[in-house]
Amino acid sequence: MTCPDSRFPCDTNILADSRNCGGCGIACPEGNGTDGFICVEGACKLQCSGGQFGGKDCDGIVDNGCESGRLDPNNCGACGVACDADVECTWQDKIGGEVGCGCPPGTMNCSGSCVDTTTNDSNCGACRNACNKSGPGKPPRPHGYYGCKDSACGHFKCEAYWADCDGDEETGCETSMVSNDSCGACGRACAPGQQCVLDMDGRPFCACEDDGLTFCQQLVQNGVPKGECVDVKSNVRHCGGCFVACTATTSSNERATCDYGQCSVVCVDGQADCNGARSDGCEVDTRSDPHNCGGCGITCDLSIGQACVAGKCVVAPCDEVDAGEVPR
Repeated sequence: MTCPDSRFPCDTNILADSRNCGGCGIACPEGNGTDGFICVEGACKLQCSGGQFGGKDCDGIVDNGCESGRLDPNNCGACGVACDADVECTWQDKIGGEVGCGCPPGTMNCSGSCVDTTTNDSNCGACRNACNKSGPGKPPRPHGYYGCKDSACGHFKCEAYWADCDGDEETGCETSMVSNDSCGACGRACAPGQQCVLDMDGRPFCACEDDGLTFCQQLVQNGVPKGECVDVKSNVRHCGGCFVACTATTSSNERATCDYGQCSVVCVDGQADCNGARSDGCEVDTRSDPHNCGGCGITCDLSIGQACVAGKCVVAPCDEVDAGEVPR
């Protein structure tokens, strides 16, 4: 459709344009910074931000926004998923993770999170039943403590990243799980030239096991490097080297890429850089520009008012095209 603010004939899609949603000049409301509106099939729809504590628009009432929270028992995890009257909507594994009605089998709702009370040192056998790590009068062991196992306290356990590989409680947890000889498991040795490090989820692994990858260290946790193995020839966050990030700064119509370790910029679908100037980015909309219809330099017949719709020069009236006619 051609609207008063159209740059070219037939360049407005009233089914998806938030400034002309369902008709010319019908603008969707502004968002509140986290939640906003988009045009879907010619109607303004509220788009909720989601995220860890984001809400949902389950009642369809625009005025009250995204009224349903993540832990809404009437809309648990998704609109229309209602929990039974005596069942809470709770985090299934950790705060900020998945939510659901009640807890998975083998876990219990303790303070809003589902925990395995058979092994949880802070909720052993029951919620808020914390184990005494010094144990039942036993001497301290290197890198070991006494915690929860089989729903009972007093069992010998190892600190994080340590293991009792020799099976002798008196020697404690003698083996580091972040050593090159035992990386993540007893006896799992890293190959020559590799180093035992932590991934971004804190799991030990040998870096880098795949040829052609580079370990980019993000931080140090408990004295152990923590990061990820990446291909610096194609990774836009580590292009040519660790932390060399590629960015597209001139417009939202382009995206950054990393090609063979060199940063570059490409246009998103439907946009093109026809003047070759980096200052204005991908300045042309090849879906509606009759001077560059479907690609730079492809000109429609302007003498008869030929419009560019969906990247094709058409002679059909806009209304026919909007109604679903095939452009000609």
